Amino acid sequence: MTQIEDRAADLKAPEEASASRPMNGEEYIESLRDGREIWIYGERVKDVTEHPAFRNPIRMTARLYDALHDPDTKDKITVPTDTGNGGYTHSFFRTPHSSEDLLKDKDAIEHWARQTWGWMGRSPDYKAAFLGTLGANTEYYQPFEENAKRWYRESQEKVLY
Repeated sequence: MTQIEDRAADLKAPEEASASRPMNGEEYIESLRDGREIWIYGERVKDVTEHPAFRNPIRMTARLYDALHDPDTKDKITVPTDTGNGGYTHSFFRTPHSSEDLLKDKDAIEHWARQTWGWMGRSPDYKAAFLGTLGANTEYYQPFEENAKRWYRESQEKVLY
């Protein structure tokens, strides 16, 4: 096995439940209705998904998640996961192992940027570059290597924001 294949095998954790696909837009919106406490201008926000300050960026982000499932865009922006779950993820959430992977990542990010007309500077992919290091360089995170692997799997499988 190559070093890359060794690392990918090491990231697999079949005993853990995992998502085989990222959430869609509706699931993303619903995930925000979890009782979190949000305050703006001294007022508690009852439903962040409906508040005028947050509603539109949440809906735009939901469109990004929907693009991961849309037959017209899915193949352009997703790749199989390397976590062993048999699922797929946004390309930028999987550690690249080749120049082709890097180009696919660039294209996937570009697609999301075009979808938002560049107005979402903090779309879900903005932390993916860091999260990818959790899978590529797990030994760097010693003695918390297992935690790094867990976060890499979870962020990749769910396309966490």
